[in-house]
Amino acid sequence: MGLKKAMGILVFSTQAVIGADYYFQTRDAGLHWGDLSATDYGTIVQDRFARARTAKERARRYGQDSSQPAWQKVSSSGSSLLGGGEQVASTASNAAAEQQPVCVRRGNIAEC
Repeated sequence: MGLKKAMGILVFSTQAVIGADYYFQTRDAGLHWGDLSATDYGTIVQDRFARARTAKERARRYGQDSSQPAWQKVSSSGSSLLGGGEQVASTASNAAAEQQPVCVRRGNIAEC
């Protein structure tokens, strides 16, 4: 019984997403509901998949491997930022040299 409910929810959700996407594509084309044929809508969907595939291949070609898990990307970014490199040191020294006063707003008056 639970499997039937899950399949029903899955089918209904899929139809709702496709219907909403069809509406958005029809609206973006400047047409009314039902004016965009199923063939034209299928062509639009195929073009979107082709663009995504091309972007993925381009990223892979230029060294941006999208198959790397997200946590590895984040951890490598954090280690490069917190590693004490020259860029971080120069940013810290520039921030110390250009200190701005702290302003407190009380009502309509700012006290710096």
